[in-house]
Amino acid sequence: MPVRASVMGKSLGVIIVLVIVGVCGIWIVLYQSLPQSQGEVSLPGLHEGVSIRFDQWQRPFVQAATLGDALQAQGWLHAQNRLWQMELLRRAGQGRMAELLGADQLATDKALWRAGVPQLAAALEANSSAHTLALVDQYLAGVNGAVRQLRIPPPEFLLLRVARPHWQRRDVFALGALMAFQSANNMQNEMLRLGLAGQLDAERLAIFLFSDSEAGYPYVLPPPQAAVGLAKAIDQLDLTDPSSNSLMPRIGFGSNGWVLSAKKSASGVPLYAFDSHDELGLPNLFYEVHLFFGQTRQLRGWSVAGLPGVINGYNEYIAWGFTNTGDTQDLFLETRSADDALLFRDGSDWYRARTEIISIPVRDHAPESLTITYTRNGPLVSENPPISLAWTVHRITRPNLDSMLAFNLAQNWQQFTAAMDAFPAPTLNATYADIYGTIGFRTAGVLPLRGEGEGLSPLDGSVASNRWQGMVPAAQMPEFSNPGSGYLAAANARVNAGGDGPLVSADNAPPYRIARIQQVLGSKETFSVQDMQGLQMDWLDGQALKILPSLLQYLDPQRLDPTTTPALPLLQQWSDAPIAARDSAGALIFQQWYLKIAEAVFANDTAELYPRLLKRGYLLNHALDHLVLHEPSSPWWRGDRDGLLSLALNDAVNELSVQLGPRPQEWRLDQRQHVRLQHELGKAVPLLGWLFNQRDQPWGGSTATVARASYSYEKPFVVNSGATVRAVAEMSPVPRVWSVIPGGQSGHPLSQHYADQYPGWLAGELYPVQATPDGVGSVALRLVPAR
Repeated sequence: MPVRASVMGKSLGVIIVLVIVGVCGIWIVLYQSLPQSQGEVSLPGLHEGVSIRFDQWQRPFVQAATLGDALQAQGWLHAQNRLWQMELLRRAGQGRMAELLGADQLATDKALWRAGVPQLAAALEANSSAHTLALVDQYLAGVNGAVRQLRIPPPEFLLLRVARPHWQRRDVFALGALMAFQSANNMQNEMLRLGLAGQLDAERLAIFLFSDSEAGYPYVLPPPQAAVGLAKAIDQLDLTDPSSNSLMPRIGFGSNGWVLSAKKSASGVPLYAFDSHDELGLPNLFYEVHLFFGQTRQLRGWSVAGLPGVINGYNEYIAWGFTNTGDTQDLFLETRSADDALLFRDGSDWYRARTEIISIPVRDHAPESLTITYTRNGPLVSENPPISLAWTVHRITRPNLDSMLAFNLAQNWQQFTAAMDAFPAPTLNATYADIYGTIGFRTAGVLPLRGEGEGLSPLDGSVASNRWQGMVPAAQMPEFSNPGSGYLAAANARVNAGGDGPLVSADNAPPYRIARIQQVLGSKETFSVQDMQGLQMDWLDGQALKILPSLLQYLDPQRLDPTTTPALPLLQQWSDAPIAARDSAGALIFQQWYLKIAEAVFANDTAELYPRLLKRGYLLNHALDHLVLHEPSSPWWRGDRDGLLSLALNDAVNELSVQLGPRPQEWRLDQRQHVRLQHELGKAVPLLGWLFNQRDQPWGGSTATVARASYSYEKPFVVNSGATVRAVAEMSPVPRVWSVIPGGQSGHPLSQHYADQYPGWLAGELYPVQATPDGVGSVALRLVPAR
């Protein structure tokens, strides 16, 4: 026995040593793939040398002789720091996810092709000017130079055995197409409403169709003075949504943005505040970059890796931020001939649809063939039933991205709005401020002129009068500057009242965030940078402020359980000032109660569609909140509104008691609610979470607060959407800027800058941005022309 034990001990020791050596070897390899941040790099295509300084957060300050050289440096930085993120984005934009990740992503690729995303990418490239293409080529020279120079590819490429990419023009434009698609509005809502129409009577269905233009709605712009069986089709569309498909990259936009005139500013110059609301994850959607070129020009802000320039940002003259808006997609229910699958009805006639055959590459399998059918309204996104998609970018004659660099370089309001006139997609609201004192608001993109309806649910595609009648002219797009109030704000809310300009969208965020922003900005004479920062972290729950008093009023005390009674005074006290703070018991009880009310009201009658309704939070909010406030006799209450609300509160408190103990006064919102930062591979393969993901963090707020803490009602309290950047600027002659992102600049999990800004983001801090490269420190990196 002693001899055998000795041998086993030695064998175990050898195994441990081998494991340690193996782990160390892997670690050394991973460290070899870290991005380069110092030294000298030779780059083909560079005209003159470029110097790069980094601040303590690894935010780069680039000095170049020309815009082209600056963009080449940006491409190099993007590829060094975010190559895997770029790989996912370009693959999705081209409908080639299955080629990278295997057959499981084939359905996603097919959905993207049917919607027309890769086709849009090709059109954007084909129609862009020679000037834009030349700048794209210089950006690509930086990307491919960085890829060639990587000692070892990033960890994701090693784990999945993916070859180093070579970027081409089509890859850049694929990102533009994907951005347009993910930021488009309500296709999934329309499909869900069609499904609900198949199993609800007209009275019950109406709650999901009402317009959000009720009296007192806080519009962005002031008014002028004086079918059953659709679950599968819905799920197919959801595959293109990052919140439903863990491997789908994130490039859609939400956001808050507001600007104040000099008269409302304590410093006497306009103030700009912006926080983009998107899917949270690692790496962060945005990469911050500061480009200085020529004698005096600047281009600075928050870029998406894979696209030259910045999406939201500023230069030496102006600052702008985009919030998502605009319904640019409509669905049509087509009538197909029973005898010929390519014949579709148009009035009393039939016409033959056009088809296109696409070959989709699939990793480790033969390519898959996809036939796309094009009706007169658009391509079919569902075969059974046949449903077509009308999307504005399908109708634009020459869509291109020329306007993106144009608004990046605009020097005043006139140049900025001229660039917006030519912006094809997505449709966005821009808030704007400049050093001359102008503040402005502009809806950019292209909107449809509908024949009928407001785009809330599919129409009969065989009726000519239902079809789109053209596009809204650029001159008619909502625009406003220098209002008497001294401020302008946007928060994904409805832009204008019916009849006051074109319909931007009837399917918007509930009014709670925009109402709170407007209330705060109108509450006093002047504001400071600190006030702007405070408003970005505001956790007053506007939804609770509006509906909780009614909910409490309707409760039937006789039907409350004894265990529920201690929770009631907590709710009543909290309703006076419903701040969704981390330590709030009232906020937790309200949010849990709201979920139980939704279940009690909707789950039974919507049946298999209820889980899909939970994913469409705005749609559920509009319907349920309208019921509470305006429909006391709706059949949804089943004749017992007070009892239903009381039983829902019992269920909510009982569930929380099981999870947190029997004393409601000791409960806290952050015992349940956490913010989650995960990498796509960390979500898809939980065993990789230790390498790629951050630990969940206790968090406050709600889906209705200005500091948005958004979660899917399907997975409550797991905050997966929020501010992917917060920024505040004083638009003095030399703009002063502060910002933070949730995560860090690097996409490499072993980099110290992978998540170094996350603690500051959680604390509501903003980090100052230096005005010039000289204020950052010495040059760390030099890019020189290849000899």
